[in-house]
Amino acid sequence: MVPALVEQTMHQLIHSLNTRTSNITAIYLYGSVALKDYIEGSSDIDFIAIVREPFSQTDVQAIIEAHKEVEAAIPNTDIMGAYILFEDLNRKQGDIKPLLTYFDKQIHRDGRGADLNPITWWIVKKHGIRVYGSEITFNYDLDKDTLLSYVINNLNSYWSGWITRLEQKLQTVLEAQQELESQQLDQAIEWCALGMLRQLFTLKEQDISSKVGAGRYGLQHVPDKWHGIIEEAIAIKRLQPNRLYSSQMERLTDLIALLKFIQLEANRVYE
Repeated sequence: MVPALVEQTMHQLIHSLNTRTSNITAIYLYGSVALKDYIEGSSDIDFIAIVREPFSQTDVQAIIEAHKEVEAAIPNTDIMGAYILFEDLNRKQGDIKPLLTYFDKQIHRDGRGADLNPITWWIVKKHGIRVYGSEITFNYDLDKDTLLSYVINNLNSYWSGWITRLEQKLQTVLEAQQELESQQLDQAIEWCALGMLRQLFTLKEQDISSKVGAGRYGLQHVPDKWHGIIEEAIAIKRLQPNRLYSSQMERLTDLIALLKFIQLEANRVYE
């Protein structure tokens, strides 16, 4: 079973596609829905649509019109996905050409927002939920070394960049004696704390967790002094109002310290 809004959205998308094109073989859900941690109003609906043959211009226009119809019918949902050939499953995103994606409520022909990486292919094969079409045998290999290498590289590039920017923000605020905007900091806490804990979970357990699941994992495996910021991150993701800090500066300081700890611990585990 999938959440009601997800079912409604995908039913509308399937109907809208089928009235315009016969090129769709199957549609699978991955992401938070497949990991059984979808939060309405907070989580995306991630999908992979398998197509029979390369897109014609008619197919592309049909997909554009189908998504417009879905957005008009169900404007309070956020879906993102990719339309690919069967033989492109488990390929690196840069090797899939052309790559048609739906992201930020628009169709893109350059793969923008696709996020097709070893994590995605792991979830699709082990947890993917078929919502349309013939059942597919995902016969590609799941290489743990490739998964772990991808995660540690992502942690030491993308997530390391976040740490640097947050440290710069903290320094700027201290020097100017400014106030931190709480909603913006909420977003950083949820995105970074849970995002990096997912990386740590994968490196330690050699599996994939949802964001909230990774937060709960952090409460069991991270020193107690950072449990407050992790609990806040979980609450923010779940759209709950409870906050444990009275000082925005203390929140940011603890967030940076937590992220640095995760990076060090993750690299220790990987080595």
